[in-house]
Amino acid sequence: MRKIIILLIVVLGINACNNQQQSQEQNKKTITVSILPQRYFVEKIVGDHFKINVMIPPGASPVTYEPTPIQMKELSVSSLYIRIGHIEFEKAWMSKLQNINPDMQIIDQSFSANLIEPEDEEEDEHDHVGHHHHGVDPHIWTSTREVKKQADFLYQYFVSNYPNLKLELTNNYISFINEIDSLDAFLNKNLQASQGRKFLVFHPALSYFARDYGLEQISIEIDGKEPTPSNIQEVIELAKKDNIKVVFVQKQFSTHNAEVIAKEINGRVIQIDPLSEDWIESIKFIAQEIVKSYSN
Repeated sequence: MRKIIILLIVVLGINACNNQQQSQEQNKKTITVSILPQRYFVEKIVGDHFKINVMIPPGASPVTYEPTPIQMKELSVSSLYIRIGHIEFEKAWMSKLQNINPDMQIIDQSFSANLIEPEDEEEDEHDHVGHHHHGVDPHIWTSTREVKKQADFLYQYFVSNYPNLKLELTNNYISFINEIDSLDAFLNKNLQASQGRKFLVFHPALSYFARDYGLEQISIEIDGKEPTPSNIQEVIELAKKDNIKVVFVQKQFSTHNAEVIAKEINGRVIQIDPLSEDWIESIKFIAQEIVKSYSN
């Protein structure tokens, strides 16, 4: 009988703990972001104090993705939306998302970014192969230096609005900055000998990465559109001229055109994912594969 009573007390205790944890989860404020790397950045600063909702799921493109009815419903309880800044998804959907939840605050993570903007029309007319400018380049999460600014922006916002969490937020922020600095040092060390070299990528998502480390990105896609046969031929000729043997393709895009080009240059296709939530490992992988491509 005594054993039964003890067992009952243990079971009730476990249930009470589970109920408390569920209640804490339910009471967390919801923050919505656009892309997976943002969730990584935000969680690095705020820990587990908030529920982080991501609009664009793994494998989906920020250019073409449309939110589901379930996502729209989840957005209605979000207290904050953090924009990444200039992606097509936000341009197309932000006003509609705001209408669904008028009380939701919206802040822009690109606030202090050193943005890559389109060159003037005269320069564009003489633009050379693989350099295509179509509005502000939105891919600021591929740069360690830009992400440091974003981390500071996020930290300042949450410290100002949640001063009771200041000590934890500060410790988290310092830890994250150290991680970014370590990644930057790794990238500098590995890419230093490659400065001035070109690399070929389907969608021009690595402009900020290339700027940080003195590389030159050549894109196949033109202003968000599939390349024409003549465009493909121009890229093939450039790749042969510069002895480029690898074509990088984001996992959100078809590999068809990349495979056509790779075949013509006796090269290969490497898939990358700048939109991965595992941000540090994704950036490291991209750097390592670029370095390997120069040794072919």
